[in-house]
Amino acid sequence: MLIAALSMILFMPSWGEVIPTSVWADFFGSSTLYNGSPVPAGSIIDAYDPDGLHCGTTIASTAGKYGFMPVYGRDDYGDGAELGETITFYINGRLAVPQGPDDPVWNGLGSRSEVNLSASAAVSMEAVLMPDDRMGSPGDTVRYYATVKNTGEGIDFYFVSGGSEHGWIIRPMDELAYADPDTNVTVYFDLLIPKAIFYDINDTVIWRVISGVDNSVFIEDTVVTMVRTATDVNEDESSFMPHEFRLYQNFPNPFNPRTTIFFDLPSQQGVRLQVFDLLGRLAWQKDLGILPAGSHAIDFDGSFLASGMYFYRLKADGKIYTRKMILLK
Repeated sequence: MLIAALSMILFMPSWGEVIPTSVWADFFGSSTLYNGSPVPAGSIIDAYDPDGLHCGTTIASTAGKYGFMPVYGRDDYGDGAELGETITFYINGRLAVPQGPDDPVWNGLGSRSEVNLSASAAVSMEAVLMPDDRMGSPGDTVRYYATVKNTGEGIDFYFVSGGSEHGWIIRPMDELAYADPDTNVTVYFDLLIPKAIFYDINDTVIWRVISGVDNSVFIEDTVVTMVRTATDVNEDESSFMPHEFRLYQNFPNPFNPRTTIFFDLPSQQGVRLQVFDLLGRLAWQKDLGILPAGSHAIDFDGSFLASGMYFYRLKADGKIYTRKMILLK
């Protein structure tokens, strides 16, 4: 019972909407801490009067600072703080300790008090539902959802970041996603598939759901978008057809253990792809058969190879092109 009571003291949800009155006092902090560091932008600061009335709230827009936050007082038509009453503050639902320089006292209409705060909470999260691989077409916007659980002690808020292996645009959700302790929240990001793709290709996105309270706490995973195109090439698309044989640098490079090898064919022809180690020994090869003119991408899995530098060689129409790649495990 003592533990349960302590938990209620340390965490106070923002029960009740703040109802503005005709009188207020402003509070602000220029050096406010959370877990010993400047309070993160996006953090919620709440104020309560001695009766537990929720009389002020704001979101920190700058790290380490909050306010001016109106804390509403009692008028002829509503409840609120009264002159000389001590205000209790919370950061992200955790009881905050006033650090001065002013006392946390409501001093009446129009007054301004600098009350720096300090609070702490364990920060953690766990995956609940991760997105599956999806298919798309050139020009599509593919949205991926992920659900995580706030397993920390205070309110947390989350954002998403990610990177496409082909450099395609990742558009994270615009707003922060807030979650009380022991609560799930769903976030998302969009992958914008370029329109000028005329061959089947897979794109891997490495993405993270990151805690806004502590950026070192995150969940990371990958998702694959399989882009499939029509087999027919119309007149508009023909202008994008390559006019020469070209072998591009693999991506990513270095890689572990998968990478994609890109090349252009100016005409239909038979193609063979080979991989050699530094001593010139054949480590892998694949006969790709007769491929049509156009741009192509071949996925290579080097999980069976040791870390090191390798050469990949493409043979087509009597020509040989070679490039280096590095496997780092």
